[in-house]
Amino acid sequence: MQQTVMINTRAHDAYRRQDVLTASPIELIIMLYDALKKNIVLGKRGIEKNDIQQAHKSLIKAQMILTELINSLDMSYQISQELMDLYDFALRSIADANMHKDTEPLEPVVEMVESIREAWKEVSIANKGTLQLGEELA
Repeated sequence: MQQTVMINTRAHDAYRRQDVLTASPIELIIMLYDALKKNIVLGKRGIEKNDIQQAHKSLIKAQMILTELINSLDMSYQISQELMDLYDFALRSIADANMHKDTEPLEPVVEMVESIREAWKEVSIANKGTLQLGEELA
């Protein structure tokens, strides 16, 4: 049984690696938003179940993903400053939730992440994933 789980895990990891290697820049951003939401939800669930270790681990991962998103911003575009403000809000909210083990600060962050992810998804569909980072969105 344990061997089957390890084989399935390896296959899943290989599949995810292939996904990342073949993804367009916009698809990579969407993947980051998916992982961000997943870790916020896992952190929230950990707080609710009083699993402090799981909550902390997941919320730290969410902060690391946000840091990666911040580092990928090209600040020569106005939208980048607006995203920076949203990311800063999300980082502060996640840190607050983690520090106080309170799910309330996470609620608006989950909604925000879903909204931004959907906007990127629409851009991807409209451009069939061909838009490169740094190109004008208009």
